[in-house]
Amino acid sequence: MSEFVTFICPHCNSRKTIKKDLLPKNAVRAVCAACRQSFPLTQDAPPSAPPTTAEEQSFQATPPKLPPERKEHHPPPRIGVIPVRPGSDTSKTLRFMFTGTAGEYFGIWIVNTLLKIVTVGIYSAWAKVRMRRFFYGSTTLEGQTFEYLADPITLFKGWLIAVCFFILYIVASKFSPALSTAVGIVIFLAFPWLLVRSRMFNARNSSHRNIRFGFQPDYGQAYLVYVGLPILSVLSLGILFPYMLYRQKKFVIEKHLYGSTPFSFTATCKEFYVIGLKVLMAFFLVAVMFIILGIVIAGALLWFSGGLSTLSSSTDLQTTKTVITTAIMFISPLAYLMVIVYAQTTLANLCWNGTNFNGNQFISKLRTGKMSYLFITNILAILFSLGLLMPWATVRMLRYRFETLTVTSNGSIDSIIAAADNKKAISATGEEIGDIFDLPVELGL
Repeated sequence: MSEFVTFICPHCNSRKTIKKDLLPKNAVRAVCAACRQSFPLTQDAPPSAPPTTAEEQSFQATPPKLPPERKEHHPPPRIGVIPVRPGSDTSKTLRFMFTGTAGEYFGIWIVNTLLKIVTVGIYSAWAKVRMRRFFYGSTTLEGQTFEYLADPITLFKGWLIAVCFFILYIVASKFSPALSTAVGIVIFLAFPWLLVRSRMFNARNSSHRNIRFGFQPDYGQAYLVYVGLPILSVLSLGILFPYMLYRQKKFVIEKHLYGSTPFSFTATCKEFYVIGLKVLMAFFLVAVMFIILGIVIAGALLWFSGGLSTLSSSTDLQTTKTVITTAIMFISPLAYLMVIVYAQTTLANLCWNGTNFNGNQFISKLRTGKMSYLFITNILAILFSLGLLMPWATVRMLRYRFETLTVTSNGSIDSIIAAADNKKAISATGEEIGDIFDLPVELGL
């Protein structure tokens, strides 16, 4: 069996793998097929996997041309594939970027919205594909964009099936409560199947560097984490909720593939419980804060109004209550929003930082303060613009999320190969039913 050797061009980092016995004896230089520049080489680079025919033909070895004195005193550097661990001096940080603009997305969003209204929802499949192609094509990892490859016709077929189920549910709720309840139960029990099918469809139609993603179906585990654990969580009065969330995230992440390489999830159940306790304590402290705030406001009103004697009339008492209630109504949503944003931000960081593939580690550095600022200003902008600034708010949030997300690569990302292409088409029924019934079939990070 022939040995193979991998060489790396120092000018453009192109990698070429050829049979070792095809190299001319004493060859010390090569010409890169990508950038056409020559570079020194040695023939003792580590063995590699067999190359493709294109790779084998693109490598050109040339005979030595250096003077004997220079070759003797200055041997060419050794090049090849060198194993690197994340965090070492030779590891590389790959950065995500979102290059789309609010103006570009507004044009897509407004046209999609108007056409969905005019066609009574029929255009939904084409609208979804246009929107996702914009987001995928505007997202880059180390300068290379993602692609969304779904066919709108496939999504439209799934949409028709989902609409039929939705009409059946509406009609049943009008004429037969029992039938409506039965349909609702069927949809609830079908949720794990819908989620798996949705993940399979979206992953199969997503790619990066011409390598498609994938999702390994496991319906048994899906029913366990999305039906069994939620029921046990309710029966345990929420004690099992962090464990349920941990198992759901682990299931979704570890079933994904990039080419033939699976993702792994290293976050622990303990870390989910720590976040849960912090959020619970934050909600409790907010409640205590409002009780204290109410007492302070009431005391201040009594002090400045001269005491209880001046609040003898029902009008004065009603005014005092109105002031206290108004103050709490304005402050409480903001405080609870901060807690919710903290929970989402911390959970997103935990899940991303616990995700890796083939030794390549994701790093997320979202900050609660920045996320809260974006949430609040986005909500105000959408409200005061009557929804017209929704594209601006979406792009703004996505840009920050990707700015804080990186991948610490050990170089093995270049060695990932595509999985065997599965010619069997995957229907979009699961995703479209989830959209019609507003089910979270795209639970993610």
